[in-house]
This record gives sequence, C-alpha cells and structure tokens, in this order.
Amino acid sequence: MVVDDHVDFRRLAQVLLEEIEGVELVGLGADGEEAIHLCEELRPDLLLMDLSMPRMGGIQATRLIKAQDDAPLIAIVSIYDDSEHRAHASRAGADAFINKADFLGSVARLIDNLQEGGNVHFANSAA
Repeated sequence: MVVDDHVDFRRLAQVLLEEIEGVELVGLGADGEEAIHLCEELRPDLLLMDLSMPRMGGIQATRLIKAQDDAPLIAIVSIYDDSEHRAHASRAGADAFINKADFLGSVARLIDNLQEGGNVHFANSAA
C-alpha cells in the first residue's frame, strides 16, 4: 500500500510497484488518517508512507498503525532524509526509511529482501 499526499508520486509508485514481480498494490491513500483506515480494512503486508502530509503525517500514523493487531511493515518514504527524521521515524515504529530520490532502487531491494524472508534493517532501509 502507498500513502502520499502528492498524486504524482502515488501514480509513479503505482507504476513502479506493478513492475515488480510478486507485488500486488492493494491500496492508495493521501494522508495518515486514510492510512490508518486502509490498514485496518485492507491488511497490507507493507505500507510505503510519506513523512509529511496534511491532516496527519507519517510519524503519527505509524505510531497508531503499529498499535493495530498484525500491523504491516512500514517504510517511511521522504525527501527529508537526515538523521533526525530517520530517528523520529524509527522511534515511531517504522521498519525502514527510503529517500524519495532513491525510491525505485530502494523499494525494489526492500521488497526483494522481504520476499526472500529477510529482515528489515532500519539503518539502511534496503537491507
């Protein structure tokens, strides 16, 4: 599932994810409140979510989603890629952090690792 307030990024992510074998995009959302609702309804395995969004950002939504039963893995996807933002995301319960500029390569490596049964390591997000 992808949640981002920019429709162009959602469209790009949708196209890129549909090209990865074994990936099914189950939902798209525009803010953290929608992410919470969609996670409860759709039960995705992985949520790719923007950091900064209107109404509710990715950090607060991550905290609330991670409190759900069978919460998905959450990768924060943001242009704000620095140690402070990564630390906030990690403390909120995010499993990975992907720089939007590196989205294609990073998300493909992350998904490959998950499909192979590997663990997600927050520090390098594409472990």
